[in-house]
Amino acid sequence: MTASESEQSHLHRMSQLLQKYRPGRLLPVITAGIVLGILNLTIAISFGALIFSGGLADRLCLGIGLILFSASVLGLVVALLSTFRGMIAVPQDTPAAILALIAATLTTTLAGSGHPDQIFMTLVACMAITAMVTGITLWLLGAFQLGRFIRFLPYPVIGGFLAGTGWLLVTGAISMMTDMPLTFNRLPLFLQTSMLVKWLPGVVFGLLLWGILRRYKSDLIIPAMLLISIVLFYLVLFVADISPTEAGLRGWLMGPFPESGLWKPFLFSAVGQAYWPAIFSQSGSIATIVMLSIISLLLNVSGIELAVRQEIDLNRELRAAGLANVLTGLGGGLAGYHALGDTLLEYEMAGKSRIPGIISAMLCGAALLFGMSLLSFFPKFIGGGLLFFLGLNFLSDWVYETWFRLSLSDYMLILLIVSVIGAVGFLEGVLVGIIAAVMLFIVKYSRINVVKHRLSGETYQSNVDRAIPYQRLLKEQGGQILILKLQGYLFFGTADSLLTQVRERIHDQHLKPLRFLVCDFALVTGLDSSALISFTKMTQLAAAQHFTIVLTQLSPQILRQFEREHALKNDALLRIFPDLDHGVEWCEEQILHAEEESGTTQPVPGSDLESVFHEMLDALNQHTRFESLLERMMPYFERQDMQKGMYLIHQGNMPDALYFIESGQATVQLENEGSNHVRLQTIGMGKVVGELGFYLKRPATASVIVQEPGIVYRLSIATLRDMQARDPSLAAFFHEFMAHLLGERLANTNATLQAVIT
Repeated sequence: MTASESEQSHLHRMSQLLQKYRPGRLLPVITAGIVLGILNLTIAISFGALIFSGGLADRLCLGIGLILFSASVLGLVVALLSTFRGMIAVPQDTPAAILALIAATLTTTLAGSGHPDQIFMTLVACMAITAMVTGITLWLLGAFQLGRFIRFLPYPVIGGFLAGTGWLLVTGAISMMTDMPLTFNRLPLFLQTSMLVKWLPGVVFGLLLWGILRRYKSDLIIPAMLLISIVLFYLVLFVADISPTEAGLRGWLMGPFPESGLWKPFLFSAVGQAYWPAIFSQSGSIATIVMLSIISLLLNVSGIELAVRQEIDLNRELRAAGLANVLTGLGGGLAGYHALGDTLLEYEMAGKSRIPGIISAMLCGAALLFGMSLLSFFPKFIGGGLLFFLGLNFLSDWVYETWFRLSLSDYMLILLIVSVIGAVGFLEGVLVGIIAAVMLFIVKYSRINVVKHRLSGETYQSNVDRAIPYQRLLKEQGGQILILKLQGYLFFGTADSLLTQVRERIHDQHLKPLRFLVCDFALVTGLDSSALISFTKMTQLAAAQHFTIVLTQLSPQILRQFEREHALKNDALLRIFPDLDHGVEWCEEQILHAEEESGTTQPVPGSDLESVFHEMLDALNQHTRFESLLERMMPYFERQDMQKGMYLIHQGNMPDALYFIESGQATVQLENEGSNHVRLQTIGMGKVVGELGFYLKRPATASVIVQEPGIVYRLSIATLRDMQARDPSLAAFFHEFMAHLLGERLANTNATLQAVIT
């Protein structure tokens, strides 16, 4: 690269950077970071008050410092390492709630220890261990690429989770503004004037913001509304002659916040002073925090994916959260992970940018070191209004708009999850949703026909290319064979319908009596014990109705299941073959053998090539027309003996002749690399092989190998040319004869294809 090109490249990157962070674009980004920082500071105080209460209330400020440390580390690490620019991670309510129970237990257990600091240090050590174990587990899940399993969660369950999150954000916003949980019994209290003043402005702010952003799109709308709302709030205070101190006492402002720094590294001293037997007794609760953190993180990231319509690398998010939690644990902090609400609030305010997450983390760090008394002047209704706006967005997207997109059953599942989340709890709602989705899936899947194709021996034959008289016989008697190509997973919802179809076929008076039931498992992914019971019943039905069950292409796992359940104990009624081709071939052989024994038909004579031609002409209804020409044709064919293993045609070679088989048998097979050869067709007495390559003059696409010794008659390309030169009418007869053969094969193929697609 020349100096001029390098300079142009630098100028281009500088131009892009200036465009990305121009003042009009930077303002909403910084505003989003500040708002998120204030909200996270508030959450830190709430979690601190939740965990460090009762006998630990005198250590509340130190506890808030530990949670602020967690918020700073989690926010910074995830903001820098996440695949989604704009991801926000914070200490979470689920670990905080369980740690509050652990703190209460430790306080009771160690109350008589005589060491006031021991309870606090034991709790700090417990928080550190919880965060580090959570972090290591999350990192290992990401390292082993296990995040993909959340993709199996049904779409309505994730939709219900997001709608439930919206409901919790709406109710949580009102509770935040009023400092009182919103419950049905307390509704009258929220309608009193003193309470209305606290929450109604926030609701109006959220509704206005939601309505304006639905109509207009601009990065400056949210910062402008925040500024106008703050100015209006303090203007109202000025007109009403209410000081900020009095407004704070009435609960209209954030805080109160501690004025001094809160940072103290406790971990190393906690290791020595903690009472470890009490910590070990809480291993069950610690494991619960780890499991719930994994589930919640994956649900949150999946929800963010849907909301922002961007695929996120779940395994990288697990690794980022894992590293953040390990670092948090080293400082004695609270476990946390990706925050759905905060991330989407950042997305609404600033788009996709890492800066808000970094600013929020830095604010928490600054408060940790220097205190946060200045934030006490921030109006509480604005923070609550932003949360209300976000919750309203969720409810609008997943309760209202999904009505027009989803089926009724999926939509009712979303409403069920929202109802349970609102009435009982978040995790309970998700669990009920998963159970309901599984039941709904079972009902829907059981309606799918487990039989992909239903065929008979009349329309589907094996790849054994028999003499035409035998083909006609198999078409006449092929109705005795029922072929069911199964698909999917066989369980109690589908196995019984399979048995019902077999019973209906047995009692159908318009069809020939059933002698062979062929079930092909090539497309079956698995089966449960109820499906095995259905096959046992089918075997009993076969004994009563005198037919044979033929199972083909069973996977090793399914075969072991049959053997464990003793479903293969009656060999007289049940046969197993490696693939459908060999299974149908066996059924055809049984029909032909029975017909020969009954004297209904005679074996195809094959004493010489002329008799073979006679049988083929009879089958093609062309005997009278061509009989006089057969004697003239015989001299052009070369008689050859076939030995087992001999190649008539080599795959890839240019053909130089075609062959009429007088006796013996050959196999047409596709030869892949190694020993993995695929049988395409088995041909015997009275059949022609090599005619396509002979006429098209293309390399052979498969090999023809002798399986049973016999006699063939060879017609070379040179001999055919000689026939055309010496006896043009005879050559014309031969070409017409071959056209009839190819036409017959095409008709048979079309009949099979028609049976498959109808």
